[in-house]
Amino acid sequence: MRRAYFISFAAAFLCVPAHASAKQPASASLPAAHLLVLKPALSIASVPLDSAREAMPPTSSASLLNLNLSLAPNFAYALPAQASTELTKPTARGLPALLARVVPRDAQVKGAQAALAGAQARYRQARSRMLPNLGVQANKGQSSDLDGRLSVARSTQQVEANLRWNLYQGGTDYAEMAASESEIAAAEAELKRAKEEVAARMAEAYSDLLRLMHTKGSAATRLAEVAQLVEQVARQSEAGKLSELDLQQAQNAELDAELASSTLESDYQSALLRLRLLASGELSEELVDFSLAHIQASDSAGNTARNTTLQVVQAKAAAAQLRVRSLTATFAPKIDLNVRQLLNNHTTPPQSTQQQRGWSIGVSWDWPLGGENFARRDETLSRADQAQAEVERAELAARAEFESLTPHIANLQRSLRNLSAQEDKMTQVLRASGIQFEAGRRSLQQIIQGKDGYFNLQQRRQEQQHRLRLAQLRQLALTGQLLEGLGLGF
Repeated sequence: MRRAYFISFAAAFLCVPAHASAKQPASASLPAAHLLVLKPALSIASVPLDSAREAMPPTSSASLLNLNLSLAPNFAYALPAQASTELTKPTARGLPALLARVVPRDAQVKGAQAALAGAQARYRQARSRMLPNLGVQANKGQSSDLDGRLSVARSTQQVEANLRWNLYQGGTDYAEMAASESEIAAAEAELKRAKEEVAARMAEAYSDLLRLMHTKGSAATRLAEVAQLVEQVARQSEAGKLSELDLQQAQNAELDAELASSTLESDYQSALLRLRLLASGELSEELVDFSLAHIQASDSAGNTARNTTLQVVQAKAAAAQLRVRSLTATFAPKIDLNVRQLLNNHTTPPQSTQQQRGWSIGVSWDWPLGGENFARRDETLSRADQAQAEVERAELAARAEFESLTPHIANLQRSLRNLSAQEDKMTQVLRASGIQFEAGRRSLQQIIQGKDGYFNLQQRRQEQQHRLRLAQLRQLALTGQLLEGLGLGF
């Protein structure tokens, strides 16, 4: 008797809740790890399972076959560590998951990646100029030569290898290689800026869709409540408590609520289509609210230094400055090393002397009399000054916008808290107003105005929430933290 009672207790402890499907087989809802947990409990009882079912009440006997995972934490000691980790592993949802799929495939990001590859290729070209050039030259021909007093018809077939190395060119090759390296840094910053711009566009569209989704839900709730109010007024009008004019006023309020709901539904579908086009049809999961309040930005001087736009212009300014040549380099000579090696020679009749191998070092000065060297140097100086002015402009613009966003965000957060508190109070007021309207202490006009005011309050709160997200997104973009703030690691 005690064993049968123990089996009944174990089965009731492990059984599925009442709302679980009775058609699901036991093998689908009971993993092998849980069968290992249940087996010792049954072996302790030392009775067959059929007899245990007979000892249990009818409801427990039917629910024994639908053991679920809701009580798995009570038997966590019996699960392997790997299985426990898989059960608790979080998955990305909402906006971060959408951005992780869309951003790498965006056309703007692909263009920035191509520009980075081009900058890296230019750096390899500049580095290649620091190394020698190896060439092979083949000649074949005929000539009529005068050998002493004899005229000789000579046939020539030669293959010669040569190596040319520019040893010095006034530091131009070194400057170009360093400038190309700075251009790579600029292209990398440009790639990050492209990702941030794509992510910002997606986040703004996503936030606008969230705003419309919540506002549309509030409008649908308002329409349902006004429809119930019309039915209530109709009953009271039939009973003689309210006039026909009151019924028409309630019906007019219902039409207004229906118009607002249909307009918001249309705006929501348009915003949804826009987001799907931006996401290239990748919007498949449900919308999930996101918040950026966990990202705290400090002072502008420390944060705007990570601004991608500022990093791009700074790297370009560094490259332009590296290309400026000094006056000494303008008058510097070019020094070249040439090495030649004859590989094959079939000259008939052979010449009396032939060079088999040789090397030479040449030094040359080029001084354009028209002042081309000085004009080229003036051009690089002007480009460097222009790039530096662009850096100063970008620094000032980023700092000014960051400083202006700080009080704006604080004001939006404060107004959002006030609107939330006002909405909570308005909910209580509407609940009490409904009771007072049934008791005849509130007029129909007051009830309609209360519902309209509550909907407008909800709409204002969603708009403020949307504006706060946009301001926070812009602030994170100014500080170079947008990708991290949106949960992206690239």
